[in-house]
Amino acid sequence: MLKEFIRVLFLGTLFVLFLNKACRAQELNIVTSAYPQYDFVRAIVKDRAKVSMLLKIGTEAHSFEPSPKDLIAIEKASLFVCNGGENEEWLADFVDGLSVKPQTMTFTDLVKIRPEEPPAGVRELHEHHHDLMSTHEYEKEHMHKHDHEHEHDYAFDEHVWTSPRNDIVILEKLCEKIVSLDRDNQEFYERNAREYIERFHKIDDEYQRIVSLAPLKTIIFGDRFPLLYFAKDYGLEYYAAFSGCSNETEVSAHTMSYLIEKAKEKKVPVIFKIELSSPSLAKTIAEEVGAEVMTFNSGHNLSVEQFEKGITMADLFEMNYRPLKMALGLF
Repeated sequence: MLKEFIRVLFLGTLFVLFLNKACRAQELNIVTSAYPQYDFVRAIVKDRAKVSMLLKIGTEAHSFEPSPKDLIAIEKASLFVCNGGENEEWLADFVDGLSVKPQTMTFTDLVKIRPEEPPAGVRELHEHHHDLMSTHEYEKEHMHKHDHEHEHDYAFDEHVWTSPRNDIVILEKLCEKIVSLDRDNQEFYERNAREYIERFHKIDDEYQRIVSLAPLKTIIFGDRFPLLYFAKDYGLEYYAAFSGCSNETEVSAHTMSYLIEKAKEKKVPVIFKIELSSPSLAKTIAEEVGAEVMTFNSGHNLSVEQFEKGITMADLFEMNYRPLKMALGLF
């Protein structure tokens, strides 16, 4: 009897191990290109899938270069989630070249995109032989027909996640895709997505409230400006030293003078920089106009310390409330 019991126990243990191995083999393996994609996927799947990110935490997103290990990870993924746009053109080329392509979701294919629009200051520099172009004139000159079923054939702004309104749409569609790959956890994924979407609804409401109450409607960045979608959605005028994906670090005297003049004219109390960026340019402008330098989180990435604390994209956007209030004259 004892031998029979031991045999049954042994066989039962083998069966459990086999089931665990089978479950692990079927576990979703989702690879993401950068922090916004990682954060959204992680919020939906939590511990029900393996989620990894190509961009290292704490590094500047525009300087990323893939390693052979990264390319192998994409090839083996159940789902690859990327952003799309100029900064990730290499990804599209790589995936297209694979014999067996992973299922892919691209943020810029999920929402309405805007033509790239260098902020005033950048446009002023580029058009210095002409009058400063209006937004309408710039869009008319640079926008060509676009069809999501084909390659993007004009320059568009890729920072779609910087608008909470876009994030709501992205999360809904991302959840649908993940559920299609793992029906067994549908209720779990949909509940997590609803909870995170509700946070972005609240962020949207608060941004609207701040702007509606604010005496000022202008923001100035002594930095890149990856916040076109944010500024457009909330009706803010904006000036900056560089466009969203610029690799430039030196600004011309002409642009610097222009930004200082605008900061004085608009009486802005805050000059912004974005996360993980040098404050030197913003400080120079701020010193000239008696303003304060503050960080506005665009969500490109976060610091190692923030990541270890579990800071999310929604947390980063909520951290923007106070700087935005100060910049728009509510303090």
